[in-house]
Amino acid sequence: MSIMDTTRCRRTAVIGGVALAAACAAGSAVGAAANPIIIQPNPVAPGGTISVFDGGNCDFPSTGTVTFTGGGSVAIPSISISPLQNMIGGTGPVPANATPGTYQVSLTCTTSGGHTEGPFTGTLKVASGASTGVNPTGGAKTGDGASLTRPGGLAEGVALVLIGGGAWFFLRKRRVSA
Repeated sequence: MSIMDTTRCRRTAVIGGVALAAACAAGSAVGAAANPIIIQPNPVAPGGTISVFDGGNCDFPSTGTVTFTGGGSVAIPSISISPLQNMIGGTGPVPANATPGTYQVSLTCTTSGGHTEGPFTGTLKVASGASTGVNPTGGAKTGDGASLTRPGGLAEGVALVLIGGGAWFFLRKRRVSA
């Protein structure tokens, strides 16, 4: 690459960076819509347990309530939410006799200063039959450790790391001839 090409690339990168910064500023000035609340599992079977999280909408730490409307004659009880590892949420039961159907979910937070945020809304589907949520069993399927027991397995990994490091070193030192 010649010096002229290098200058042209740098100029394009600067112009592109300015354009990206302007687009980001314009996007944040418009005002962001609320994130969707997280409801897991969804759909859920009657008698199941659900977890509801704020989706990052509430100031941390906050407390609050999740309420459910619609669906059928049997009401889903409210869930109290509280801070949980960088999120705000809680879990609660779906009554075993809950009518299958769609329920509107409303999440409202209250900050430590007493300020109310929300309501943030979502939809929960109570389906007849088993929940479609994933219930993992057994160990994680991440491999059987064969590289540690097979002759040469560990050496192959070390060799790949050394080759990659050597290639990086030589490419970093390479100079463009003018």
